[in-house]
Amino acid sequence: MDLSKARELLVREALNYLYDAEVIGIGTGTTVERLINLMGSVRDTLQGKYFIASSLATALKLKEGGFKVIDPRSIDYLDLYVDSADRVDGNLNLIKGGGAALTMEKLLSYYSRYNVYMIDYSKFVERFSSNDLVPIDVLPQSITLVINCLNKLGYKSLIRYCGKGRHGPVVSDVGGIIIDITLPVDEDLQEFNRKIKDIPGVIETGLFLGLSDLVLVGYEDRVDSLRGMRFVGMHHSSSPSQRGPHG
Repeated sequence: MDLSKARELLVREALNYLYDAEVIGIGTGTTVERLINLMGSVRDTLQGKYFIASSLATALKLKEGGFKVIDPRSIDYLDLYVDSADRVDGNLNLIKGGGAALTMEKLLSYYSRYNVYMIDYSKFVERFSSNDLVPIDVLPQSITLVINCLNKLGYKSLIRYCGKGRHGPVVSDVGGIIIDITLPVDEDLQEFNRKIKDIPGVIETGLFLGLSDLVLVGYEDRVDSLRGMRFVGMHHSSSPSQRGPHG
């Protein structure tokens, strides 16, 4: 199948969800960049909306497109959060953090009334596997301590290093160091997530559990809509405080 065509259909479908929202969070990544490019073609219909970016790269892209980007510290909630994912399983759990923006992405996702995630068909699996890596965001001062703790827990982990054109570890948008952990497939996701987050120095994990309202899966000839447990339509009046804790 043609992945490019699938992603084009995907962002066109996702664009429809922006029209009924006023305060909109936007994620990070190449699929999100496609969405922002498409938003530029209907800029007039999106005027008056406020956008909160999950990363500097997204903020710059939105500003280049002529959209109003505001600081997350100036809002109480988001109407909508739109993002992509690295992997989604059959229960609509997500692995995110390929773009090293996982902490801000989870923050915006948690405080949003609705979350819409975009993936092409190659990123959807029934179950995560040992080939999947879960990124974590770690305070630089605790990097060695956290790695030692992960080793004691029996988890395989590696510091993620920059690629071409830059040296050193990958730094997140909140100043943390990104570590990738091999997912232990025989362990409950909630329990694994709790163990990692209990380690002092870990800022956030790339496991997004129970945060999907809608996952759009793009194919060459269609977009499938997979609804999460909380999805009840775009005119829901619930607030983030009514959600209860997430994983």
